[in-house]
Amino acid sequence: RELRNQLFTLRNKAQDFRFGTVFAQFNAASSEETALTAEISGANPVLGSYEINVVQLASATGVSSNDALGAAIDPNAALSSSGIAQDISAGTFSINGVSFTVDPATDSLNSILATITASAAGVNASYDVVTDKVTFANQTPGDTSVIIFGGGDDDSNFLEVLNVAGATQSNGPSGETQATSTRNLGAVNAGDALNDVQFAGGAVTSGNIRINGVTISVDAANDSIADVLARINDSDAQVTASYDTATDTIRVVSNTLGSRTIRFQSDGSNFLDVVNLTTATQSAGRDAQFTVNGGAVQTRSTNEVSDAVGGVTLRLLSVGTSTVTISSDNEGVIEKVREFLSAYNDTVDKIEELTGSEGALAGDNSLRLIVNTLRSVVFNRVTGYGNYKSLPEIGITTGDAFESTAVAHLELDEEAFLEALQDDRINIVNLFSNSAGTGIADALYSYTDEISRTTGFLNARIKSSGSIDVQIRSLNDRIDQLEKRLTQKESRLRRQFGQLEQLTATYQQQGSSLTSLASRYQVY
Repeated sequence: RELRNQLFTLRNKAQDFRFGTVFAQFNAASSEETALTAEISGANPVLGSYEINVVQLASATGVSSNDALGAAIDPNAALSSSGIAQDISAGTFSINGVSFTVDPATDSLNSILATITASAAGVNASYDVVTDKVTFANQTPGDTSVIIFGGGDDDSNFLEVLNVAGATQSNGPSGETQATSTRNLGAVNAGDALNDVQFAGGAVTSGNIRINGVTISVDAANDSIADVLARINDSDAQVTASYDTATDTIRVVSNTLGSRTIRFQSDGSNFLDVVNLTTATQSAGRDAQFTVNGGAVQTRSTNEVSDAVGGVTLRLLSVGTSTVTISSDNEGVIEKVREFLSAYNDTVDKIEELTGSEGALAGDNSLRLIVNTLRSVVFNRVTGYGNYKSLPEIGITTGDAFESTAVAHLELDEEAFLEALQDDRINIVNLFSNSAGTGIADALYSYTDEISRTTGFLNARIKSSGSIDVQIRSLNDRIDQLEKRLTQKESRLRRQFGQLEQLTATYQQQGSSLTSLASRYQVY
């Protein structure tokens, strides 16, 4: 069984030549991989060098809500009912070391900001109804001191809800330090049910929307913004939708590159109108533009181009020029040839091991015949395809040394093989495998396939009720017959021995009687 498996491996290695995969190995190299990369993607790439000039990358169409989703708050109403998306807890907070008390049930945003401005904190605090954000600025022009938000004794989240605690501080119009809310105060919570959200565009109605012709359902009572966006992303609309917490907007980007726009339609639900997408200006994507060897500008709606250079895929990465070189991968060919020779040598070694003087199948002439046939095949001559007609002529031999007791292995002279390959590649390809089926690999495949297949010679010997089993049963039958004959002969000899013992006893008795009679006659 091990021999059959080894022959099957050799068969597969020979088949690689017949499939054309051994010599069909190529390299693709880009001189400027920051501009583009190249990869072999076809069976027969066109060898040569190509100058690729990337003029423009393909990009996707995108669109964002043209305004914040949440309604602006009422700065004069009590904080708890002002429309601020996040609840404010009662307690204290501090700015520049000055502590303030807040009660969301009675204090309004403007009243708190006025208190801060009038305090010793040294900052002006104001609310901008247009941006729906709060700004804190040092009161003294040119004062670049850092505004310190919060202190160790704070127990209200007021500054966190205003989104100023971690805001970037920058210079204002008069050079003073200022900090502005990083998010509008009325920004929506994407996880709340649509009916519970105070949208600037009004209440959302249930029904359907359509994006790129694909219908998506909207249930205002049960769906949140996150639910609707997830449904869009899971659909066949070929877009990716997301909510931007910083800008309180929805961003929709096409999954395909190119200049095609995204189509928005309401179909019962006004969701797209409320989230300010229907009338938003789309940033149209662009098609990739490039030239090959200085030719006309070509366009594609993708940055992965597989039809500009035969058998090669180009991945455009940035604007720029690169020389793409397509060449034969001779190192890969050598590796495959070595694997083929290794499979041949391993097969011959296994047969020598099994048929040697101490082998399990010592003296088996049928296996010796396999070795002889394999050697005959690999050293066969293949004519009609060029000057190289046999493996020794391209550097595949049994080596220079000779040892009568050693198994002859095939060896590869890489230098000679590469020289022949570069001299006449087509000749070498046909030497191994050709359309007439006369190549070395063709013949080797046919022979090893015939003897290693499930209906082949070896399997017929090793399978249950095969020729080896038949021989074993025949030998066992002969052993049984011989044992039976030995048992019969033993029984016959034992009977004869018993008879001899009885006869000896009779003679002894007669001898005793005669001795007694003779002694009486002497007395008289």
